[in-house]
This record gives sequence, structure tokens and C-alpha cells, in this order.
Amino acid sequence: MQTVYGIAVQSLFISLGSILMFLHRDKPLTESAYYNKSSRNYLLINVMSEPVQKRNSKKCLARIECLVKNQTCYYQQEKVLIYFNNDRLSGQLTGSSWIITDKMLQPIENFKSFDFDYKKFCRLRHIYSQLYLNENEYSVVARTETKSVLTVLDTLRKKILAVINKRVPSKSENSLLEALMVGFTDDLDPVLLKSYADAGVIHIIAISGLHLALICQFLQIVLTQKAQNKWVRWIKLLVMITCLWGYSLLSGASPSVIRAAGMFSLTLFARNIFRETSLYNILAASAFMLLCFDPFWVFDTGFQLSYAAVLSLGLFSKPIRDFLRVQNSILRALWNAASVSIAAQILTTPVSIYYFHRFPSYFLVANLLAVPLSSLILAGGILLCACNPIHPLAQLIGWVLGILIRALNSFIDHLSGMPGAVVTNLQISLPGIILIYAIIFCSYHFIRFSNKSWLFAGLGIMAVFLFIHMINRVTLS
Repeated sequence: MQTVYGIAVQSLFISLGSILMFLHRDKPLTESAYYNKSSRNYLLINVMSEPVQKRNSKKCLARIECLVKNQTCYYQQEKVLIYFNNDRLSGQLTGSSWIITDKMLQPIENFKSFDFDYKKFCRLRHIYSQLYLNENEYSVVARTETKSVLTVLDTLRKKILAVINKRVPSKSENSLLEALMVGFTDDLDPVLLKSYADAGVIHIIAISGLHLALICQFLQIVLTQKAQNKWVRWIKLLVMITCLWGYSLLSGASPSVIRAAGMFSLTLFARNIFRETSLYNILAASAFMLLCFDPFWVFDTGFQLSYAAVLSLGLFSKPIRDFLRVQNSILRALWNAASVSIAAQILTTPVSIYYFHRFPSYFLVANLLAVPLSSLILAGGILLCACNPIHPLAQLIGWVLGILIRALNSFIDHLSGMPGAVVTNLQISLPGIILIYAIIFCSYHFIRFSNKSWLFAGLGIMAVFLFIHMINRVTLS
């Protein structure tokens, strides 16, 4: 009876997932019956981000609000990438400007010089088209700006970026602080970004659980509860959850930061009603809620890596930490930090190799310094924004932050340039990933329960994996 009940529940969720996928399916404007490529189509577009200077143009993300055709307005709501020629008008556009144009939409194309599926990357973000506009090909629409939560957060984000640029003037340093603080990566030097990727610490630039954990800890200190009053507890919970989600939206609302915000919210709520929390239940619940919001996030690389890292930490960090019993307090702290980095790599490495075909050899050394130093820089950035009105103190904090960021960048640049820093040209298929995860699953259960059946199962799956790999090698040669 329990088996039938389990199958029924699983079938129900699979059916609900299929319905959600159907409801969230995209129908690009260019495939609409209203869009005619042989005649003029006037597009009313809302610029969602300020144009950022690229090599030969300014780029921004926008949303097509309406298609105007034959004196009829068709409501659309479709994202589009816009590349403005370096003209006078584009410098006047902000993250809330509106423009109108009759320029034809162009499909997203992959870069010829990079082995990266940019078209798929955009499609997962519901972006199917792009526009290239000269100054005489669009007009700015005069419109009264309405206040909303998003506009308030956008204003706050601009103020934070202004403070960072004022107090930490060097471009190579303030660009990293911008990424750490509010997820603004447009100013990052591509060479510096590659160095972080090659060193295996690109995750510290992406806003994720590390950032929200620091904010949550800061809020816990500020909102210290003196009494066990029920209403005080609920007000404190509401303030903390509001701040966490506000920061998530402020930093760009990527899948990794939304995942972290969802998990922290569920954990804080459970503690507020005096319930024990389970990492795996919270992980599953947050993933379920996010996928109900946007089912296509399951294909997002950041979403997959984020959940793989948290699950890997929950499963392996304690067994790896307990593998060595270190008596010295300093060595014990180093080993604890190293065990976290090793544990996070176990489940994220197959996904990373599948998408990027490379593995950073010195990830352990890089993480031992980069993680605590980036946390210190992030805390310093928060302190900088809080102390900005006090000019001498803000100037001092900015100077110290510049030194710390310069030291971190130099360390990462040196480490990524060492011989053998990156193992490249690694290839793995989707069936190969499934087999690797099955091997990890069997190994984990064998180590935990000392049951030889799991060992034999793991060895059998490994033999199948090696056989498939050998067949592929012979076929390719």
C-alpha cells in the first residue's frame, strides 16, 4: 500500500511539474502572429538597466512592453538585449527609461570565437532577441516615473555604487567590491574574472549564501532579543526576512542568492516556532518553491551548482572534518576550512566539468585565503556604506579596503598563473555525470554504513563508466 501511495504522490508532482512547464513556456514575439517582418512594428520598450559601456557600444537589458501595429497595442512583456551606438541619447537613459523604435528584432547568436552556448544561456533567462540601435532609430518617451519597491532598491543600488567609486577610486579594486556588495559585474576586468575562475574561487564573486549568512549574522546582533515576547519574535523575523529578500533583489536576484534567501527564510521561520530544521528538507522545499516560480531554473548552471554545493557540504563536510583529528588549534582551524572546500567540490566538480570542461588544480589553496578575505572585504564594504557620512572614517575604511582587495587580486592572479593551475579539455557526457553521481552515492553509503553491497555496486557502476569512456575514446580515434 505504501508503494502505491508513493507512486501516486510522485506521479502527482510530475504532473504538476509538467503543467508548470507548459504554463511558463515562452512564445517569442518574433513567432507571434501580430509581428510581421515585412512591415513596420513599433515596439514600446522599458529599459531595465543602465547602458553599460562595451567595446563598440553600450549594452543594457530591456523589456518589450507593447507591440503597436495598425493603431492597436498588443501587451507583450518580453526581455530583449539592446546595443546602443555610442550616441548622445544613450547617455541619458537610466534603468527606468522608456523608448520606442520600429527597428527589426534580431535573433541571439553564439560567439564564433568562444566555445560557449550563449544562445542557450540567454534562452534560459527568457531572452530570445536583440536590437542594435543608432541615435536616429529610436526615441525616448517622456513618462512620469512611478515609485515602487524595485525603483527604491535601484536607487539604493546606485547610491552604494557611488559610495564605492568615491571611497575606493581604483577601477580594479572598486569593481570587485561592486560585485561582492551588490552583484554588479559589468565593470569587472575579463582578465581578472578569468584569474578567479582559473583559481577556483569564482564563487566568491557571485552573490550567494556566504553574503546572506554575513547579513543574517549582522541582523542577529543588531536585533538582539532581550525578552521572550511572542510579538517581538515575529517582528524580528519579519524584519530579517524583509532585509534578506530586499538584498536578494538589490543584488540582481540570481538563482543562487534566491536559493540562499529561501533557505534562510525557512530556517528562521522554523526556529521562530521552535522547530528543529533539517538541511535536506529545507533544501528540497526551497528548490520546490523556486521551480514553481520558474521551472526553467532547473537548467540554469548557477542553480545546479548552488544546490549541488549546499548538498555536498551537508553530506561530506563533517565526515571529511572528522577524518583527521588535529590537536593544534591553528591547524584545526585550517583543516576545518579545507574540509569545507573539499566537501563542496565533490558534487559540484562533475557539473563544472560538464559545462566548462576544466578543473582548477589549486582550488584548495585559493579558497583558504580567498573565502575569509572576501568575507572581511564584504563586511568592510557594509561598514563603509554605514560610515559614509563620516568622511574621515569612510576615507580610512576605503583605503584599507583598497589594500585588502589589491592583496586578494594579486594572490589570485599569481596562483592562476602558476604551472598546472587549470586542467583543460576535460569532457564528460550527461550519462557519464549520472554514473559519477551514482558512484559517489554508493561510496558515501559504503563509508557511512560499512555495507559491502554498496561497495560492490559502486565498483560495478565504475566498471560501466570506464567501459563507456573506453568505447567513446575508440570511436573518436
